[in-house]
Amino acid sequence: MTRLFQTAVILVIASVGQLQTASAKPPLGRVFDPEAQTRRELGAERQAVLEVARSFKDGGGYIWEGGSGAPRAIEFGGETIVKQQEKGTYCSGFTFSVAMRAAAERGLLEGKSVEAVRRFQKEWYGVPKEAQEKQCAVAVERLGIGRHVRKLEDARPGDFVQIWRTNKSGHSVVLVDWVREGGQIVGIKYRSSQKSTDGIGDRVEYFADAQGREGKVDRARTYVARLYEGQR
Repeated sequence: MTRLFQTAVILVIASVGQLQTASAKPPLGRVFDPEAQTRRELGAERQAVLEVARSFKDGGGYIWEGGSGAPRAIEFGGETIVKQQEKGTYCSGFTFSVAMRAAAERGLLEGKSVEAVRRFQKEWYGVPKEAQEKQCAVAVERLGIGRHVRKLEDARPGDFVQIWRTNKSGHSVVLVDWVREGGQIVGIKYRSSQKSTDGIGDRVEYFADAQGREGKVDRARTYVARLYEGQR
């Protein structure tokens, strides 16, 4: 009788162990991939930047001189960082507005001083000498809310990009996607404010070294900035 009881106990324990092991395993045909989950989460964060960018209506006019370029006033810490431009917008004002809202939604601006955010705005616009070339890429790192993505192939939709052209003009944009041909990046689809879209809108430009495209974007002077994915 004792042996039978011990055998029954062992069988029960074994059965419980098997149930626990089975419940710990993912369902058949579905393997949990933590890296894939992380990629999905990061993709959602960058998609959120594009959603902010698209929350501003297309058009509205493009006026580059004599204002902030911002579609709406930007407040921080009870003070106005930039006023809403009375008429139209331009690139830096648009992308700065997108960056500030996206950063605020992620909690990245918590603990930042008004003085630091004012400096961030000036760097984003390329006012200080040390930020004139890379602009957004310098600004996010100085404020500690993002990083400079140094390889173009590592950039993703929702990143911010400062481009320069071979005719010496520049543009601040939100990356919608790269234009690829034969697996190579030959152009950039972006959202910003420019004359060709009469203000805010999507546009495609090609790199100067893309064959047969007559592009003017200087690949060597294209700088990418990415906001951190959450509060750090």
